[in-house]
Amino acid sequence: MDERTLQIRVGVVVVTAAMIAFLLVLFFGGGRFMILERQKTIYLKFPQAPGVTVQTPVRKNGILIGRVTDVQLLDEGGVVLTAKLDSRRKVLRNEAVRIGTASLLGDAILEFVPSNLPGGSREEIEDGEFIADGLVASDPLRVLVGLEDKLGGAIRSIEGAGLEVTVLARNLNTIVGNNQEQFQRVIMKSEQAIDRFRSAMVTVDELVGDPEVRQQIKTTLAGLPQLMREAQTTLTEARGTLDSFREMSTRANKNLANLEQFTTPLAERGDELAEALASSVENVDALLSQLADFSEALNNREGTLGQLLHDRDLYDRLERSAGNIEDASRQLRPILNDVRILTDKLATDPGGQLLKRTLDRRPIGTGTKWPASPE
Repeated sequence: MDERTLQIRVGVVVVTAAMIAFLLVLFFGGGRFMILERQKTIYLKFPQAPGVTVQTPVRKNGILIGRVTDVQLLDEGGVVLTAKLDSRRKVLRNEAVRIGTASLLGDAILEFVPSNLPGGSREEIEDGEFIADGLVASDPLRVLVGLEDKLGGAIRSIEGAGLEVTVLARNLNTIVGNNQEQFQRVIMKSEQAIDRFRSAMVTVDELVGDPEVRQQIKTTLAGLPQLMREAQTTLTEARGTLDSFREMSTRANKNLANLEQFTTPLAERGDELAEALASSVENVDALLSQLADFSEALNNREGTLGQLLHDRDLYDRLERSAGNIEDASRQLRPILNDVRILTDKLATDPGGQLLKRTLDRRPIGTGTKWPASPE
């Protein structure tokens, strides 16, 4: 084999190896023919970009959609990242981009996550668009480093607490050892109390388990609302009664005030009223004396009233006189009726003709005849 043939073969092997390496990079390097496909470029601004370099992956929902192609540090503060994304993957404006870590080793990753801000647009991000509100997730390693001092203090606190627990346990062992008999008595009493409590619970269970008792309890609970309503009604009536008592008390106070106004002048004229009362008592005493004399006179048979009351003959004569007066009045009644008729006729007689004829001295029958009056 000559040298030229060997060089050609070596060249073919090198070219083949280069092509295979290129294909392996495309298939297994995460690009998957991304170089050959259409891409769009976006610009992302972050306050800081820890661990982000060129070729840092950009993911959405765990799927690789692009890589960082440039990292630029701004003079005024902040970092602008240039990323190329697969145009087939849709990235919406209402999604936020965040720098996170892919593992505990601190490998950075950019990922698009749903935004919590309301009112975001669901339009797709276009090529060349600038996003200025990037987020940076907390680094677990930094959090652990920041917690180092706190963990040390916590460990020291736990150690002190352990020592205190040890001392407490030692003290408890000492107390229990010195008071073992007393603890045994307490345990026995506790067992007795538990037995009594168990007996009481059995009694309660038997009582509550009785169907009649349960029915009575249900009836009582069912009638409780009615009882509450009646109690409310009673309280309302009691409140009305108290209001009536209050009104009566107010009226009584007014009456007492009016009575005080009435009794005040009486108190001011007390001496004068006492003298008048004494004079009235004297008059009553004199009247009683006169009544006593009058009753004595009535009881005296020799007196006029006494004879009238005690003499039977005088009483009979008075009774006969009253009967005679009654007979006389009975006989006078027709005469009085005739006089009344005559006076009525005289009052209605025109010109007084009847009176003239009555006073005429001529014998009866002369001139005009009048009917004779009844005898």
